[in-house]
Amino acid sequence: MKKLRFGNIGVYSNKEFRLSLNDIDKTSVWKLYSDEEYGTNADACECSFKKLALNSRFVVESYYLPITPSELDSAYSIENYCEYRGEVLECSFYGEKNEFGFDMRWVSKEICEKFGLAYEYERKVISRGIEDTGLVMRVPDSEIQDVWEIHKPIEGFPFKGPEKVWVKKDDVWLR
Repeated sequence: MKKLRFGNIGVYSNKEFRLSLNDIDKTSVWKLYSDEEYGTNADACECSFKKLALNSRFVVESYYLPITPSELDSAYSIENYCEYRGEVLECSFYGEKNEFGFDMRWVSKEICEKFGLAYEYERKVISRGIEDTGLVMRVPDSEIQDVWEIHKPIEGFPFKGPEKVWVKKDDVWLR
């Protein structure tokens, strides 16, 4: 089983790449880039991407391409959902422990109580100077029924479905 996919994706020449704001050379507002999960370096070279210089931010060989929305076949953001104990929850995957995680800040008090969690919780998370409170519940992947991606169109970009893509269906991992 692979990690769950996430983030903004651009489809260019029938290949998926990461899509983000172009903070590299500022020749366009948007860029596609290859990374460990999307668009292999061979795909990027085939599509005439530019090589990124290795530095503290880009520590693995990667490539990018300044792009406009009209040049893409499709673009979408991915959110992951699964069914756990009869509830549909947004999820993430922690591959090192084969666990699924749920950010319990976004679920109702009733669901927290159903899972035996206190609704009032506090855990300080400090990231880049930002303080937050939250609780992440993790469960083994064997306890998850179905898993799917929701592809949401990104405003201003073309979108070609499907909107729902199964990752695990009827206890069978599809990728």
